[in-house]
Amino acid sequence: MNEREQRWRVYRATFDTNIFVRSLVQKENLANHLISLWLEGRFVLVLSQAIVDEIRGVLLRPALMRELQYTRAEAMRLINLLPQASIVEVTSSTELCRDPTDDKFVDCAISGRVQFLVSTDNDLIDDAGLKQALFEFGVTILDPPNFLEKIQEAEINISDFN
Repeated sequence: MNEREQRWRVYRATFDTNIFVRSLVQKENLANHLISLWLEGRFVLVLSQAIVDEIRGVLLRPALMRELQYTRAEAMRLINLLPQASIVEVTSSTELCRDPTDDKFVDCAISGRVQFLVSTDNDLIDDAGLKQALFEFGVTILDPPNFLEKIQEAEINISDFN
């Protein structure tokens, strides 16, 4: 067991595109903090190619860049990090979401065997039927503050091992 594994339990999580968009809006916000935690290895980010393609397409929309006031270079820096995620092949389509465009996140979470699907999308967060269906697969839908809390709860004081 390496030092990182001794210090915290490593969860697997899938992020909705809105987390990446929010990370470009402000430099010091929760979305950026979560991306930093991912890059530090505090959890495994699990994405599918469909999600990567959507993130790229959304972040590079000129109208969104103007509206949210970020540059193409900032978007590309974030997009260029995505290959560091665990990219899984989605093996089935569930069609569980009220908004069919959200099914790609659910399908990735199931195929990638993640514990958490992280989103700010109320179509995902407020859907009790979807939450129940995902519970059967061991997936919990959380908003970013609750996911951060789960990451912090999972930390183990290294001194407990000494």
